[in-house]
Amino acid sequence: MHTVVIAVGAVTGALAGGWLRAVVWRLAVGQDEPDRVACAGCDAVLLTGGSWWRGRLATTGRCPGCGARVGAPDGLMELAAGAALAAVAGVVGPRPELLAFWSLTLLGVALTAIDVRVHRLPDRLTLPAYPVLAALLAAAAVVSGEWARLGVAVAAGAATGLAYLALVLLRPDQLGLGDAKLAGLLGAALGWFGWMPALLATALAFAGCAVVGLGLLVTRRGGLRTAVPLGPFMVAGALAALLMTL
Repeated sequence: MHTVVIAVGAVTGALAGGWLRAVVWRLAVGQDEPDRVACAGCDAVLLTGGSWWRGRLATTGRCPGCGARVGAPDGLMELAAGAALAAVAGVVGPRPELLAFWSLTLLGVALTAIDVRVHRLPDRLTLPAYPVLAALLAAAAVVSGEWARLGVAVAAGAATGLAYLALVLLRPDQLGLGDAKLAGLLGAALGWFGWMPALLATALAFAGCAVVGLGLLVTRRGGLRTAVPLGPFMVAGALAALLMTL
């Protein structure tokens, strides 16, 4: 076990919780709706307008003025980010590509929370992640000299993204373009370690979504047309694939 990097990951995730909380609260809005920057309870401006990556919210997830809920429950984002970064550090270890996986993990935590709330995976999060991930993986290839890994990562990302895009075109009522964009990112990252993690993550994502959908149907909390966001299962499937294959 890589105790030091696991500890660094846990602390980094906990410290990033306030920022993630702000990103999720700002962007968890409907399509074409403006960013959320003010408390609905007292209209107090909690985040500045403009760039989505600016600002933090308190760990309590409540407005400091009126106490209204303005984010995830107390400590949830910090716990989720810290646990996820620590888990990734434990399997990847102190390797050059760890920074790439950590950045994608933080993105996954934010996208999961947004998709659960509003069934959206905003382009403002997924699209900028492509050049960031590409740069970090390329830098890892330069440091380690493992250019073959980079080639497989690019191929796996393209294949996974295109496969999801085909599913979107076939079943636009079940999947969205945001799912395909996230799939390309996850496929590229997992492809660094080969095709198996990328394929396994895809299978786990759809299996998990199907199980939850069946559970909603059996418990009569939903029907055949009940929308179940796929994004959280894609992120969880990617993390599980890392833990199972490395």
